[in-house]
Amino acid sequence: MAQLLLVASLALLIFVLLIARLPRKRGRSPRLPPGPPPLPLIGNLHQLGRLPHLSLHRLALRYGPIFHLTLGEIPTVIISSARVAKEVLRTHDLALASRPPLYAAKKLFYGCTDIAFAPYGAYWRHVRKICILELLSARRVESYAPARAAEVACMLGRIAGGGVVNLSKVLGMYANGVLCRAAFGREFVEGGEYQMRGFQSMLHEYQVLLGGFSVGDFMPSLDWLNAVTGMKRRLEGTFRRFDEFFDQIIEDHITRRTRPRKKNKIKGAEEEEEEEVMDLVDVLLDAQANESSELPLTMDNVKAVILDMFAAGTDTTFITLDWGMTELLMNPAAMKRAQDELPTGVTAEVMDMTEVFGITMHRIEELVAVAKPRIL
Repeated sequence: MAQLLLVASLALLIFVLLIARLPRKRGRSPRLPPGPPPLPLIGNLHQLGRLPHLSLHRLALRYGPIFHLTLGEIPTVIISSARVAKEVLRTHDLALASRPPLYAAKKLFYGCTDIAFAPYGAYWRHVRKICILELLSARRVESYAPARAAEVACMLGRIAGGGVVNLSKVLGMYANGVLCRAAFGREFVEGGEYQMRGFQSMLHEYQVLLGGFSVGDFMPSLDWLNAVTGMKRRLEGTFRRFDEFFDQIIEDHITRRTRPRKKNKIKGAEEEEEEEVMDLVDVLLDAQANESSELPLTMDNVKAVILDMFAAGTDTTFITLDWGMTELLMNPAAMKRAQDELPTGVTAEVMDMTEVFGITMHRIEELVAVAKPRIL
């Protein structure tokens, strides 16, 4: 009996504390679009279901192209109209440019100091400028052409070995290989240094944590539950592994930069000229060492951008190639057209495969998502 009273008292105490921490309305409430009434604590989370896009579509049919949901404790306005989306993303772009500081992003990206999650402002513009002018310029991308060609050759070698091919694994290794060469200046080989360090598992855990459910993102008053669910422990472990890995990569680059750099010939329009071989880490270290900058980068900022570029680049490249091949396999007629477009004896100098692949994919499926210029 005493134990029952103790449990009941604790439950009552927790309930009172939760009620006390709920946000109180002050002044006049803002005018919100229509929407379904929320439940206590969870709001409208229960109405999203396992397929949120279909659930939101059904709600839009009922409440209109603009409606309001309360996701846990977070008031959310849903836009499901092309006209209104244009108004939001173009006319009022700056007012809505920042992403919410997600619990996982704050930990993995050193306090959201990367590009994807940094709030819109002077720092974000500064880091984006570095990436656009130094990392993603046409000249810099062209300098990575030998790396891409080498990884394509490696991928074809794996496929030509005969037997059943795990296409997802092969494409994943290709994407990792290209990004490792461009970002770190090293090869990513099966059974090599990066795989020995568990880099593949680190990326997988990163994707799971960043895309997973965090109680604190929807119920800030219950963010302490992240420690109970194990989310906090997993985040700290993954962050520590990435941080140690990046520390080693940066230390290797700093040591290498004390020696003369190699030269790489890049074909120009009329003649060949030499340019220093610089990977992503080299460029960011140069920016970090630039004392004349109004917003000097810290080493944590450098590591946040490295993770941003590498993880996002690997993920999007792999997913695009994987689903692209899936679409072709599911559409034999489109596969036949793609094969017919390849001339006999085609070489890299004759045709850009990425361009032709993109044209073929556009004929199969319409482009349904367009990235804003401010999003890399």
